[in-house]
Amino acid sequence: MVEMFDTQQCMSEHFSEVAAAYNDLRKTDLEPLVFIRGMLNGNRGLTAADIGCGAGRYCLEMLQQLGIYHLTCIDNNESMLRETSRYLRAAGATNFKTVRASAEDIPLSNDSLDCIFSFNAIHHFDLVRFLQNAAKIIRDGGSIFIYTRLRSQNAKNIWGRYFPLFLEKENRLYELSELGEIVNSVTSLAIECIKRFKYRRVTSLSRLVELAQGGHYSTFSLYGKSEFEAAMREFQRNIKRSFYDLERIEWFDENTLLMLVKET
Repeated sequence: MVEMFDTQQCMSEHFSEVAAAYNDLRKTDLEPLVFIRGMLNGNRGLTAADIGCGAGRYCLEMLQQLGIYHLTCIDNNESMLRETSRYLRAAGATNFKTVRASAEDIPLSNDSLDCIFSFNAIHHFDLVRFLQNAAKIIRDGGSIFIYTRLRSQNAKNIWGRYFPLFLEKENRLYELSELGEIVNSVTSLAIECIKRFKYRRVTSLSRLVELAQGGHYSTFSLYGKSEFEAAMREFQRNIKRSFYDLERIEWFDENTLLMLVKET
């Protein structure tokens, strides 16, 4: 329990520190939104929630692209919620509210939503409790969309390949078989669709250093200060050995989208 508390405290401090810059540090992938729009068959006027909404970058895309009537943006970090509200209002959005709550105890009424979304956040949850709670909140026939990277996908990105201890530190991710077992344990839910995405990324070494130092992934907050500094030096050496043009470092990121349905 001590280790779990320390990790939770570490994450809380991390997200409070990065909230104001978070949308500039993280990449927003639009392809899953296009895919989700197709899976929703053009349905409009949906009520939905984004769990672990962070600073709101996917909230805005959902409001703009999915025809959502009202979106509840839920996160356990107050700094992130303030940034979400600021970000959405700056874009002219008004059909949303922010709620501070954990993913395991979503304070919404049963059978009150059409959809629940979670983008790049389930590794912060007790996933079984989240799904049990979410299954009560969505209506019969409603959907839960989970966008995440798997452990095997994490191992193939630029950080997993070249940043020392990154894979050892990031032990919160799942494999697809594990996700399937967890979903199957929630009797009212079933996997409707699984979609994998692959993105070509190109950036400079200086930008990669900026991302790591800025806390681009919460994984970096799991390093001690001297440990991170040593890993950063080795990361830059690894990149310089592996790439000729340090202004155009290329790799692929991969993510997986699961669509779950509540069976009637």
